[in-house]
Amino acid sequence: MEENKHVEELNSFSEKYIKEITPASPSKDFTNTIMNAILEEKTAEIYKPETLISKKVWLLLSCITILSVFYVARGKALLNISLPKLTFDSIPRLQIPNLFDGIVVTNTMLYACFFLTLLVFVQIYFLKSQFEKNL
Repeated sequence: MEENKHVEELNSFSEKYIKEITPASPSKDFTNTIMNAILEEKTAEIYKPETLISKKVWLLLSCITILSVFYVARGKALLNISLPKLTFDSIPRLQIPNLFDGIVVTNTMLYACFFLTLLVFVQIYFLKSQFEKNL
């Protein structure tokens, strides 16, 4: 019985409080504002750019490059091995087998390969532009 009295007091209080409050009307672009805020939040969560190569690695690579340039500039050889002198006199004596003599390609096959390659490049172009629009 006492619980019902408490519930009735809460109901009367809430009805009185609701009657005093004036209803607020949303602005004309309320939906657009909310949708833009949601879209910005989602894209902020998805796209987190990170460098592929850290600054420490770049520093290490640049130090190695600079040290190797200085080492080569000093003119000292890494190993004391003498390499034989290369002459190009032996090149005409080399015999390369004709591996592709037995292969016959028709014009239809050449056209098909050409158009397939063309369509792949077109598809890459369109996919690239689509991905750039989404990001």
